[in-house]
Amino acid sequence: SNFTILDTDDQLRLLKQLIEVEQLDPKRWPPRQLAAAIDRWKDRGLAPEKVPPGEGERFANGRGVILYKAYQERLKVLNACDFGDLLLHCLTIFANHGDILASYQKQFRYILVDEYQDTNVSQYLLLRLLAQGHKNICCVGDDDQSIYSWRGAEVGNILRFEKDFPGATVVRLERNYRSTPHILGAASGLINKNEGRLGKTLWTEVNDGEKVQVRGHWDGAEEARAVGEQVEDLQRQEQQLNEMAVLVRASFQTREFEERFLTLGVPYRLIGGTRFYERAEIRDAIAYLRVIAQSDDDLAFERIVNTPKRGLGNATIQLLHQAARGMGTSLTRTAQSLITGDDLTARARNSLRKLLENVDRWRGLVDDMPPDELTEIVLDESGYTGMWQASKEANAPSKLENLKELIVALEPFDKLGGFLEHVSLVTDAEMAQADDAVNILTLHGSKGLEFDTVFLPGWEEGLFPHQRALDENGLAALEEERRLAYVGLTRARTRATISFSAQRQMFGRWNMSLPSRFIEELPIEHIETETELG
Repeated sequence: SNFTILDTDDQLRLLKQLIEVEQLDPKRWPPRQLAAAIDRWKDRGLAPEKVPPGEGERFANGRGVILYKAYQERLKVLNACDFGDLLLHCLTIFANHGDILASYQKQFRYILVDEYQDTNVSQYLLLRLLAQGHKNICCVGDDDQSIYSWRGAEVGNILRFEKDFPGATVVRLERNYRSTPHILGAASGLINKNEGRLGKTLWTEVNDGEKVQVRGHWDGAEEARAVGEQVEDLQRQEQQLNEMAVLVRASFQTREFEERFLTLGVPYRLIGGTRFYERAEIRDAIAYLRVIAQSDDDLAFERIVNTPKRGLGNATIQLLHQAARGMGTSLTRTAQSLITGDDLTARARNSLRKLLENVDRWRGLVDDMPPDELTEIVLDESGYTGMWQASKEANAPSKLENLKELIVALEPFDKLGGFLEHVSLVTDAEMAQADDAVNILTLHGSKGLEFDTVFLPGWEEGLFPHQRALDENGLAALEEERRLAYVGLTRARTRATISFSAQRQMFGRWNMSLPSRFIEELPIEHIETETELG
């Protein structure tokens, strides 16, 4: 009982050591990627010897399972475990020691599980082992709200409940105390298209209320303007901003709504995320632009000097700071001086020289090139975009989406200085301090919440359902995306507005958009449209 539980940092450090022991490059095969694979195996109750052969091939040319085994052995030597082991070891002990299992079955005579649709395979196996003695188990869940497969949740657990526990009483809680009949009717008609579900008929004693609004717009900017106008209209009708929410499928969508609300002076809060211009990758990109616009901006230069990695270690950075203080000049001017002397290593001099030459060249393009095109060149030539393209971190695709959205944000500006001034005003705004503010959050982050008014933008093919999800998991992903739409709709108490755009600027390119298939699946008697659905 005196074992140590490793946190994420300790886990990654240990995995990096094991990767290096195998003479692999941690940059090519990041510890975080291996940790994610191991977590997925443990979520499914798979010890190293039980991992299917094909799955181990995905990391380090087939050495994933070897590293997993070495990791488990190392944990044993350290008398430590990670969070996944807390379940995995219990499963192993219960499977191999019937007397211990019987003891815990006797101890836990009654088992109650909430949010059963969000359990993973390991949790499911543990529950079955504990409950098989007395069969006193009560599970509460909604299969139509299983939206977390990407973090190990298995919807099949709740779908198999009656088969796993024959004779169990099933109570369908079909009365809804939140939403109006039209919102429930639209959501129910949509989720009925899923084949993998238990099925239920929601009803309410609430009055009919408004139909779900479906609105088509020319582009994303018009969509944001329309939402802003509706928010202001409702505010004039004395509806609290706290009772309004914008629910997006992807985090990059928040920017247009953030900027629109700032323009209107409407307070907003971003729930479960970071404001667009405060995200690390956006701050990095803007730091490059600040150095180009003002060469003596030390804070910006310090942020980019070794981002991406240029072989400039802490010792070089400290020397740069010391020299700048001694000379009484900015870091950029100090660097220009140091690259002509012998205080730095040859490698550091070459790296600094190349960066300074690039910055000078980019600065020469400022007057002749639109800021969006310049930024795209800077991010490409600096290696910053390439760094995230090569990254195997789970959030790398999201960071690339945000960088491309930054290019979109630059388009309306003729001058780089104008954009940087705009960013300063945006980041200085302290509207998040307001007690009454519109909520902006992702659909995944909205589960369990409710609001009087819900806006659901971006219901377009490729964005929602998300193309990457469909490419990776096919029909299973489509059904989970539909469950996500169901969750979004049922967050609304009295008013829901779905919107889509005929064209949307995504990832720096204008794309013609088709309305989401989910819009066509909404029962016509529960919606009002302001555009042709076709």
